[in-house]
Amino acid sequence: MFTTGSKLFIGATAVSLAATIVVGATTGGGTGSLATIGLISLTVALAFLTGMVAFVRDANVRGTEPGATTSAPAAQAAPKASMWPLVSVVGLTLVGVGLITAPVVFKAGVVVLLAGAAEWMVQSWSERASASASYNTEVRRRILFPLEFPVLGAVIGAVVVYSFSRIMLYLSKEAGPVAFIVVASLIFAIGILFAVKPKLSKGLVAGVCTVAMLALVGTGAAMALSGQRHIHEYATVSNDPGVCASAEETEIDYKSSQSVAAKSNTTATIYLENGKLSAQVLGITDRQQSITIPRSNASHIVFRNLDAERARLTANLGTFETEVNGTKVTEKPVTCTALVEQDGRQFLTLNFAKSSAASQTPYTLTVPGVEGSSIEIVVP
Repeated sequence: MFTTGSKLFIGATAVSLAATIVVGATTGGGTGSLATIGLISLTVALAFLTGMVAFVRDANVRGTEPGATTSAPAAQAAPKASMWPLVSVVGLTLVGVGLITAPVVFKAGVVVLLAGAAEWMVQSWSERASASASYNTEVRRRILFPLEFPVLGAVIGAVVVYSFSRIMLYLSKEAGPVAFIVVASLIFAIGILFAVKPKLSKGLVAGVCTVAMLALVGTGAAMALSGQRHIHEYATVSNDPGVCASAEETEIDYKSSQSVAAKSNTTATIYLENGKLSAQVLGITDRQQSITIPRSNASHIVFRNLDAERARLTANLGTFETEVNGTKVTEKPVTCTALVEQDGRQFLTLNFAKSSAASQTPYTLTVPGVEGSSIEIVVP
């Protein structure tokens, strides 16, 4: 006797087989071949499912069978409600969105998907570990708690730090420290309250922490959407090349270091004395007017000012022509030290990717405001 499920699958298989025969006999060409192959695959799949359903007899259990009311699948308790299928779907959605938007969304989706799938599988397994619900719950806790609590703590910590950073970046320089002190004082006061009142209910403690967390995250999200305050970009020799051509004091020269710690592998020490530049090269006694620096290696130079006027050492890194969007552009890269006081020292690191012959002008070390004196740099 066929069960209801078996009859339905037998009918579906028969219809699929008939459609395969009709399409194969009436349709020719490449389209007919593809359609026939597809219908054959469908017929085979339906035939397999028909055999499986007939074999298990729709999982029907006769009441006269031994243990029918205790061991049959229908007699088992239904699985508990779980949020992990929803979490897995959210992770899968993020993976799909990340494929067409940003890599960080894709990576976050993979993490959420793997975490949700792992939690879902362990929960499903633990619910059938034994006939005791309390034992099953204990088994799940012993497996997942050592992983869940550290990960949850790290996630909460990251959310708190990120939210607080958005708040501090939104507030002005004057209001930021005040807000930091106020929040720290509130946390300290709440901590004291929890310490002196150890019998506070867990619900109250959890409620206070939840409200504080929601307030912090909500405020951080709102301020992140509003954008951070304008932060003044501090001038450096890399983002303001005009500094290297001037002998005047600029922002980068304010309270600049005037000493250099003992350094190994120093290529040369450049001296400014009586308005003249000279180089002291390691291993050579006399002062030189040129130095040799290897290509594609970092070379360390110390600049020492022996004159009364403050001065900066500027490295002229050649002249090169490059083509940008079909237009030739001339580049003259430079780098320099901050202003050096009398008997002060500054450190300069140079790295030449091309030899001296590749540049239209020589590589030189000069001091803005000091004319007629320079050190030539030879790069083989």
